[in-house]
Amino acid sequence: MRPEEIDMKDVWAVEQSILDQIARVCDDHGLRWSLAYGTLLGAVRHGGFIPWDDDVDIMMPREDYEKLMALWPEVAPAGLILDRCDRDPENCNVFSKVRKDHTTFLQFPNEGQAAHHKGIFNDIFPAEHVPKGKLARKLQFADFAVMLLFNRGYPSGSGGLVGLAERILLRLVPRKKYFAVSQVFARRGRRWNDKPAAALIYPVTIRDCKRYYPADLFDDLQRIQFQGKRYSAFAKAEEFLTIRYGDFRRLPPKEEQVWKHPPLLIDYTRNYEELSPAERELGPAS
Repeated sequence: MRPEEIDMKDVWAVEQSILDQIARVCDDHGLRWSLAYGTLLGAVRHGGFIPWDDDVDIMMPREDYEKLMALWPEVAPAGLILDRCDRDPENCNVFSKVRKDHTTFLQFPNEGQAAHHKGIFNDIFPAEHVPKGKLARKLQFADFAVMLLFNRGYPSGSGGLVGLAERILLRLVPRKKYFAVSQVFARRGRRWNDKPAAALIYPVTIRDCKRYYPADLFDDLQRIQFQGKRYSAFAKAEEFLTIRYGDFRRLPPKEEQVWKHPPLLIDYTRNYEELSPAERELGPAS
C-alpha cells in the first residue's frame, strides 16, 4: 500500500493495539511508564492522536526500561516483536520499538535492506539521570554526543571545531566498529543513573541532551484519555510538554500539519519479506 492509499486511522488502530499490550505488560509487572512526545501532546490537546501524527511514543525510567527489556522474552504478547536498539548494529535508533509481526511499515527507501523487523510499531524511550555537578554534566553530554555520532555514522553538520572533531573521530574508527563504540559511550553516559538526579533527559538528539525534565517526573503518574481509553501519563504532563514544545496548546501553521515520518509502504497482514518484489517497489502506484 503506497502513501496515497493509506488511511492513517487504520495505522492508528494497529498502533493502539500494540500500546494496549505494552500497557498490560508494564502494569502487570509494576513498571513505570507514560505516554510521551506527540502521543502525550495528542492526549492532552486532542484526546487522541494528533490528526497528522503517525506513531505512538512512550517513556520509562531507565531502570524500568531495562526490566521490560529483560522480561520481554518471557512475557511477550503473541505477535509482538521487541526491536532492541542495543542488540542490532543496523538499528540507527537509541531507543527500542515493539513491532507487530506480519505487518510492514517502511519509512526510508533503504530500510528494506536492514535485517531488523519492519512492522508497525510503538517507540519506547528510556530516561537517563542527569548528574548534579556541572563538570559531570559536561562529561555526560560529551558521552552522549559521541554515542549519537557513532550511532548515526556521519557528522551532524556542525561547523568549526565540533564538525572537525566529528570528522576526525569517524575517520579514526573503522566503520564496522561504529556500533560497538556507540554502545560504550551509551553506557558511559548512563553511569550516573544510580545516583541522586538533578534532572532527567532523553538523549535522542544533541538538543535533547540538554533538554532537562524534572527528576521526579515518574514519581506521580495519572491516567489520561487517549483514543477512548485511559493510559498512564505524567501527572506533570503539561510541564513536560511545555519543556519539549513551548506553547503546546497552539496549533502549528497549516503547512506544518503534515506527517513527520510518512510511511512509504504499509501492509497490515504481511512482513516486508513476505511481499513480492513488485509489491516492495516504492515508486508511485501504477
